Amino acid sequence: WELKKTESIDVMDAIGSNIRVDTYDWEVKRVLPIINEDINEEWISDKTRYACDGLLNQRLDAPFIKYNGKFEKASWDEVYKIIKSKIENTSKEKICGFVGDISNMETGYIFKEFFDRTLDSQNYESRSDNRFSDTSKRENYLFNSTINGIEESDLIFLIGTNPRYEATILNARIRKSYLNNNTKVISLNDLGDLTFPYESLDGQTQTLKNIFDGNHDLSKQIIGADKPMIILGESLLNSNSSMYFFNKIREFLIKNEKINDDWNSFNILSCDAATVGNYDLGIINEDINLLEDLQKHKFDVVYLAGQDNLNFDKKDEFIIYQGSHGDKGAEIADIILPGSAYTEQDGYFTNLEGKLQKAYKASYPPGDAKEDWQIINELAELMNNRKLFNDKDELESSMFNYLNLQKEKQSNTDDKNTKADESKFINETLKITVKDYYFSNVIARSSKTMVKCNNSKLNYKSTGTEG
Repeated sequence: WELKKTESIDVMDAIGSNIRVDTYDWEVKRVLPIINEDINEEWISDKTRYACDGLLNQRLDAPFIKYNGKFEKASWDEVYKIIKSKIENTSKEKICGFVGDISNMETGYIFKEFFDRTLDSQNYESRSDNRFSDTSKRENYLFNSTINGIEESDLIFLIGTNPRYEATILNARIRKSYLNNNTKVISLNDLGDLTFPYESLDGQTQTLKNIFDGNHDLSKQIIGADKPMIILGESLLNSNSSMYFFNKIREFLIKNEKINDDWNSFNILSCDAATVGNYDLGIINEDINLLEDLQKHKFDVVYLAGQDNLNFDKKDEFIIYQGSHGDKGAEIADIILPGSAYTEQDGYFTNLEGKLQKAYKASYPPGDAKEDWQIINELAELMNNRKLFNDKDELESSMFNYLNLQKEKQSNTDDKNTKADESKFINETLKITVKDYYFSNVIARSSKTMVKCNNSKLNYKSTGTEG
């Protein structure tokens, strides 16, 4: 009874499980599930439940400036002024920005607006790897069969994904479907223990090509299935033939009428809480490869809004990091702007099946830290003498207008059924790369419980007692 209870949304994966955050004196003490029959039923993953102590550790509570390799505390005015002069003395082509994997949609939207309106630049991106994505239609990056649909499906084919680590709750649904309906599950790769029996193929892209050319035993099974589900993971979207398979699989499913108004069997399994929201908001650069340009050191100013997953060797870039934890992004930064974690600000998240949900503010950010949207708004005000938005309500209504416009635009454009380009096919073994489960985001990496979990996992592996 001493705890204050706030309903929220989990950000550890893209499922968007409904949770209750219990706080005592601004500290998050525990996280419990809230029943939502469409998404997580009454379950949450162990990581969601136990990684919440990461919200107390490694926190950024004041703005910092790096002098001679050391961070010095500073005031907000000082850091804003430095950023202003830095940006004003840099041509707009030399500035880029990246949005993080657990940022809420308001942050993503105002970040995009800041680039579009204040800097007049489109150099922003939300992907931290070279994955293929086609955002011309919403169905191209959603889990279209829905999480509930797993229980109706009679054949599930996993390509380039390990749902046990990438979306634990979804994996539990597949297990439920197997137990209740004896659903057949097939995976292109051998994934180890998924907690239910499944048939694994040889992991070759050639096999995958044969299946969707219609020359494989599985092709007939997919065609014969009433409600098949083809689940494409991020490992496939990161592979060399990602574009080829994306188009090939869609082509096959459309031809065999597995994508229609009643059932869409084409599913993309996103791993991060912000992925789908960022795609919806158009925070994606399809014209130029920002990551490649970053590796080639083409930018002078890099603005990271909660983005900690970039692998690049810093040279002379001036890096602004805005986020809640002292992690990889803050390490390479020249200026740190302390933001809020997901429990410290109201924010919208869109889960992998495209449901928009709101996470409510359960506590306050530590020290001088501010809410993420506010930081960008104040910076824009200093640079242009006017705020981007007068308050959060205006930001939200502008964001919803934008989302509705995008939906209208998409419904008016014809579906461009891109033919799969055979020359883009590369025969190789598909590698499944899963983020380190216990360290998949900033909060988990800062959690002492997750560090212990990871150490015990390493001990298991070294003694060979793990199956």
